[in-house]
Amino acid sequence: MRGPEAGASGTVPVRRAPSGRGRSPRVGLVAGCPFPAPRGSQVLVDGMACALAGAGVDVHLFAPIVPGCARPYPLHSIAGEGAFPSAEPAFGTRLRRLLGDVGLANRLREAVLRERVDVLHAHNYEALLASLRVRASTGVPVVFHAHAVLADELPLYASSRVLPTAVASRLGTWCDRTFPRLADHVVALSDDVARYLERCGVDPARIAVVPPGIEAPGPGENEQGRRPRAVFTGNLDRYQNLDLLLRSWSLVERRLPDATLAVVTHERDRTLPGDVPGLARVELVRARGLGDVRREWSRATVGVSPRTSWSGFPVKTLNYMAAGLPTVALEGSSKGIRDGESGWVVRGTSAEALAGALCEALDDPRECGVRGRNARAVLDEEHAWPRLAEDLLELSSAIALGRRRVGLSPAARPG
Repeated sequence: MRGPEAGASGTVPVRRAPSGRGRSPRVGLVAGCPFPAPRGSQVLVDGMACALAGAGVDVHLFAPIVPGCARPYPLHSIAGEGAFPSAEPAFGTRLRRLLGDVGLANRLREAVLRERVDVLHAHNYEALLASLRVRASTGVPVVFHAHAVLADELPLYASSRVLPTAVASRLGTWCDRTFPRLADHVVALSDDVARYLERCGVDPARIAVVPPGIEAPGPGENEQGRRPRAVFTGNLDRYQNLDLLLRSWSLVERRLPDATLAVVTHERDRTLPGDVPGLARVELVRARGLGDVRREWSRATVGVSPRTSWSGFPVKTLNYMAAGLPTVALEGSSKGIRDGESGWVVRGTSAEALAGALCEALDDPRECGVRGRNARAVLDEEHAWPRLAEDLLELSSAIALGRRRVGLSPAARPG
């Protein structure tokens, strides 16, 4: 667990939260999106809950739970009838969430009191607003997990027919400046988000940086003698910037005739952007489960992340790292990647720049192997859930004891 960087001249010292005496606190994770779903936020929340449960913590998840879901920790559905119909809604639905769902907050309050929760971890803004309402009537403290910055994220859901992008950006900025500082503590996934929230008025003493984790099996064996192959995994939403990826791939095909690109998604009823003609070696793979995705990773030379959005931490990057793959990523989505060591970070957002990095990677499978092994080592060092769960438990214990300023002694670990 780290404090936000102070700037180029230095960093805030790494700090550890003191553990409380006696039992560990009862921890409630709150997610304002359907659970489970093969998307970054849901995967992160599930991994956190599993890690805390594995560490012996009494952890509960409060979310709109898909019927029939079973997990190794207690689940409590807080969805009203007809609420949250999709894992990633259109802008209008997202805006209604942000304006607040009184019924959601009331259902959360009832569940929190019933389960005698000591501290709430709210994931994303919808959960934060509901959790703050619960705190007002119960006194249960709230830790806000900023998966992304709303000024950066909200415009991705906007459309000129509903709300112009510029207006969505201003609304997101207002939310960033208004709500995170109301939480008892804030957890950012990266240093740049922590610095941004500090500029938005959050007391730096109440910000911790805890990167996302992943339950990573042993790295699989990549197929030998394969042709150069890039892989993209994830949903096909606009923020993934697949149109840029396809434009860049048209350039890659001219330079590397044997190279192929696999776009792997769980979505069944959506297709790739169709405005890039002449792409002969792009495969759309509709994965039926994790086994299909892992098979595609094993066939790949390199993973790719073409997002320009800067504030989120792409879970796909962690998945590539777990599979022993390096990542080619635009700078905005390069979190977790060490340029020149575990992947390629592309400066700029042009198709030519992305194509150049992809060609460099695909044309040097030996270097890809080296960087892929380095990527797996970085994952094991920085994104292992047991270590992250320990930090989160110490933070929860301190918050539950009423210490608003967490981080009273230097950490033994490097940042």
